[in-house]
Amino acid sequence: MKVTSRLGSSISARANILGKLKQQVKGADYNKLPIEQAYDYPENCFSTQLNQFVELLESNHAQVIKLSKKDIAEVVLRELTARNLDSLLHGAGGQYSEYIDSLASTINLTPYDFMIEDNKSGLFNDYPASITGSHCAIAQTGSIVLWPNVQEPRTLSLVPPVHFVIVDSHELYQDFATLISAQKWQDKLPTNVVLISGPSKTADIQQTLAYGAHGPKELIVLLLQKDADL
Repeated sequence: MKVTSRLGSSISARANILGKLKQQVKGADYNKLPIEQAYDYPENCFSTQLNQFVELLESNHAQVIKLSKKDIAEVVLRELTARNLDSLLHGAGGQYSEYIDSLASTINLTPYDFMIEDNKSGLFNDYPASITGSHCAIAQTGSIVLWPNVQEPRTLSLVPPVHFVIVDSHELYQDFATLISAQKWQDKLPTNVVLISGPSKTADIQQTLAYGAHGPKELIVLLLQKDADL
């Protein structure tokens, strides 16, 4: 009499199924893939890379405003007024607080000094706009690098519908590889790094592109330049 265990039958059946699948699997036909275009690096020129950075941001529906530090408060107030907004969430003691704090007499300026767990409703419903600084920027992709910290946590840039971000044009790198090499990221990475290249967008619903579904629907880039560059 031949006795076959249930375990043995299960293993045998699985082996047969896997064997049939392996026979049907064929290697990828790489000839059908589109030809990858080599990236055309801009010349090592500040103005060329800056123009590319701005063009890419604008093509991704971001608004870019060139200004100097002394004009930050005036420009932010102007853009808020144009949108009928009168409140702004900011990081207390953040990178550009000395310029942002001057808005306290004209709008509802609220410091982000609370825990998100206890203020989810207010964060998502009561603050239509926020402002943050940035760590640096990347010309190749038109990306802004945020380096979240206690003063300016990640949520500050991801939740309010309108996000103002201040970018120093002289902290612009040609590409991501150059950036991480020059700054030695392997030695001093924070808990989280955020790269943004425009307002939030998605095409999940019927493949129709929509902005603001999962984050800010407007990105306003305040591009700091020296007076001589304006």
